[in-house]
Amino acid sequence: MSTEEEVRGAEGSFDEFVTATAGRLLRTAVFLVYDRHLAEDLLQVAYERVVRRWRRLADGNPEAYARRVLVNLAIDENKRRSRRRDTPVGSVADVERLAGAPAAPGAGAGDLDEVLRALPAKQRAVVVLRYWCDLSEHEIAETLGISRGTVKSHAARAMAALREHMTEGRA
Repeated sequence: MSTEEEVRGAEGSFDEFVTATAGRLLRTAVFLVYDRHLAEDLLQVAYERVVRRWRRLADGNPEAYARRVLVNLAIDENKRRSRRRDTPVGSVADVERLAGAPAAPGAGAGDLDEVLRALPAKQRAVVVLRYWCDLSEHEIAETLGISRGTVKSHAARAMAALREHMTEGRA
């Protein structure tokens, strides 16, 4: 097999990877940054980083690597945003509508979005990775580069904030 054929084969499998993961990773990015346009930009950067390392990643778990890059980019962007105070555009509902996913029954578009958006970046990342991406504590710890105990702490604090918000909403 020539070098040119190997490159074409690698590009083809990367294209297949992008096709298979784009929806999941875009939704994850939107939950992390709450801005559809920014989420698309971050996903593009993540894919650029994956393709640069594709030969090493192709035999492993490139989606986990892409997710880790995406989470790190989102956390960095949250830090930049907190300094700039920009107003995000778009919402999770936009992505669900664009992806053709059915809306959650009885879910108010703003309530849960508001409290998730108010969580600190790492707490939000833990919640999204645990409940949206269905990752284990160990996988989340690896993705974020933190200990399992820190994952548990972030999850507990985030869930307490969510419970408090839900209780206040019912009162």
